[in-house]
Amino acid sequence: MSLRRWKGKLQRFVRLDAQDRLLLLRAVFWIGVARLWLAAFPFQRLASRLSAEGGLDGADAELVRRIGNAVSAAGAHVPWRSDCFPRSIAAHQLLKSHGYASTIHLGVEKAGNGELLGHAWVTCGGIVVTGGEQLDRYAEVHRLGAARPKVTLGE
Repeated sequence: MSLRRWKGKLQRFVRLDAQDRLLLLRAVFWIGVARLWLAAFPFQRLASRLSAEGGLDGADAELVRRIGNAVSAAGAHVPWRSDCFPRSIAAHQLLKSHGYASTIHLGVEKAGNGELLGHAWVTCGGIVVTGGEQLDRYAEVHRLGAARPKVTLGE
């Protein structure tokens, strides 16, 4: 990447307000952690970690939008592979750190020749945070972090 291009990116970063700069740096951190988790843990263990009790079901739409933008921007500029699943994990963790519950949706699309394409996206309070492009192409097959009904015994 040319020096001019890096300079432009740095100038855009500096023009962000302090909260958005911090949010972008935290998004880079969580995308990196997500890549490590995906490499180190079997899916069952990762799914258990991501499905732990969440936070508030309501969402501050502006914060959710800012988190989605930060994760998208960070994912587009990190030097490692950052597809939909690590970005979804990063958004989920950022929302959790702000006290919000979110759901990671896993879906598939039949691509022809028996091939399935996977996709992950995150929702929070009914808002699609990341991975929202062309969702109508995918059939959801699993959720992580979704609220689970409470079961009470003896009543």
